[in-house]
Amino acid sequence: METLGSRIKKLRKSKKLTQGKLGNLVDVSDVTVGYWERDVNEPQFQTLMAIAEVLDTTVNYLKYGVEGSEPSVRDVRPVVRLLPVLSYVQAGNWTSIRCLENYEIEQWLPAPPNAGKNSFYMIIQGTSNSPHFKDGDYVCIDPDVDFDSVQTGEMIVAQCDGDATFKALVREHNNIYLQALNPNFQPNIINLKENCLYKGKYVGRFEPSKKFL
Repeated sequence: METLGSRIKKLRKSKKLTQGKLGNLVDVSDVTVGYWERDVNEPQFQTLMAIAEVLDTTVNYLKYGVEGSEPSVRDVRPVVRLLPVLSYVQAGNWTSIRCLENYEIEQWLPAPPNAGKNSFYMIIQGTSNSPHFKDGDYVCIDPDVDFDSVQTGEMIVAQCDGDATFKALVREHNNIYLQALNPNFQPNIINLKENCLYKGKYVGRFEPSKKFL
């Protein structure tokens, strides 16, 4: 019986593409392609559209094996770009952060308007930036925003010795440091060490629906 994975594999081989080459073309790893082809998991819809384009087929065929059929009612809603939630970032102190392979990502959220190509979400822990950012908030980080363009008061993620924090950047004369937005949080100022790395600028957040009663 044909499956989504077997159809991807068949079309990939017909195009003489390796798993790595297909992965490069749709911006995932070869491991991820292998998971698809073994039906361990399925591509996100946006990625599925990219696969269909690369393999000269349709999403309908990949998912259902149906060729040459169009839905009777066209869905005119815009396709929402989804971003991965990569890991937690400690909002108050340095904490560990690691990048995940696509097949490890368990949660995807709609991109905010200002998100770049490689943006991702992180989840805030702690109250160092309250009331502006609360524990559990999903913040979107764009790693492609140039550090030199970030201005005083804008929020960034910085990483040092494998640990990361989410704070406001302050440029003061020849000194650059990070500051918590909560004035009662201590330490309120974090000096950037020489081996600290800028990981990206805050460009928006995801706000889930709330209960009002």
